[in-house]
Amino acid sequence: MVSSTRSSTEARLSTKARYPFLPEAKIEYLSLGFDLDSFKSPSTKPIVERAFKRVINALKYGENVDPSDVAEDDKTEIASFPLAIIIVAKTGDKFLQRRFALAEASIIQKRMNELMIRDESEVISGEVKRWSEFIQEIARNVFMMDVEKVEYPPYAYTVGLVDYLKSASNINDQAWKLVNRVVDKGRVYLEARELVRLLRDRIERYILENIEKAEREIGKLPENLEEIVNNVKSQIPIRKIEDLAVAAISRPDAWPPCIRSIYSKLTSGESVSHFANFLVASFLINTGVSVDEVVSIYSQRSDFDEKIARYQVEHIAGLKGSRTRYTTPSCGKIKTNGLCIENGRFCGNIKNPMTYYKRKLRELEKVDKSKDADSDKHGEASS
Repeated sequence: MVSSTRSSTEARLSTKARYPFLPEAKIEYLSLGFDLDSFKSPSTKPIVERAFKRVINALKYGENVDPSDVAEDDKTEIASFPLAIIIVAKTGDKFLQRRFALAEASIIQKRMNELMIRDESEVISGEVKRWSEFIQEIARNVFMMDVEKVEYPPYAYTVGLVDYLKSASNINDQAWKLVNRVVDKGRVYLEARELVRLLRDRIERYILENIEKAEREIGKLPENLEEIVNNVKSQIPIRKIEDLAVAAISRPDAWPPCIRSIYSKLTSGESVSHFANFLVASFLINTGVSVDEVVSIYSQRSDFDEKIARYQVEHIAGLKGSRTRYTTPSCGKIKTNGLCIENGRFCGNIKNPMTYYKRKLRELEKVDKSKDADSDKHGEASS
């Protein structure tokens, strides 16, 4: 689905149509004077159809959506973006909402990378900017990031530590861990493509915030838009998490707080770090949960790819690669990765989540036996 070069139609679109998160795009949309009732008119049918297509493309392809699949004109492309956000919001489906944000942000990432490869310029704030200035301007003026240009190949920019961590912590790749970066005087050095990757995270969050706002504030839709929302809902795949199956093997009430916290985020479709994914998968595997059930947990992620997820979980379970089952990381490593809950004060003096689990499991089993004994006595007294 990914086009390697910019299509002729895409090239005809303005910067604000290709980058719909820009303030200029919002100003342009507002100047068109649309409200929800406007989209009942036959004259706006191309906008409605384009908005629907944006949503369906996101649902089908996620981050692999084709950036060259665009409308024929600026007006349709610009207006379809906020309308698509409203459609996604009104489905109420968190998986679709995250997947749409991921898809649209990934399109922008690809366009920026293509801009670098082709060494082209864009127009922003009425001025023509080389790609390097354009990217920096978006980072600084749109997302208020502390970004500076540098001439230190292969690095083209530095970013302040706080801004770096705000986005990089969500990227599931060891290369983004701070210990693997070049850092000097509180600034992290980045290649151009790396700054673009951080911007993708900011754009994704911007879209999600707008979806959440639309979900709160937009009331009843016109009938034709309600039909589209229902059409979209019918195409959302069923992603069932077998909580009962997991609970029957690995008792969640015996899990340590860190595992419960990450599990809750995963099942609600939130992105977590590479280490957090590994931590939960290894913990569940070591408490007896099957590969299929662990994979089902990750199906809530907006970037879910079953083939990749299954291979990774099977690798952790010792069914692939070295055929060695991975142990659950220690509490020390969990603390180092910022995933320990309140510095372990709920867990006692333990060194591994599995220790907590086994100890808690024994306590719960004693409670269960006590309850069973009390129940038997009550039954005998009743008879």
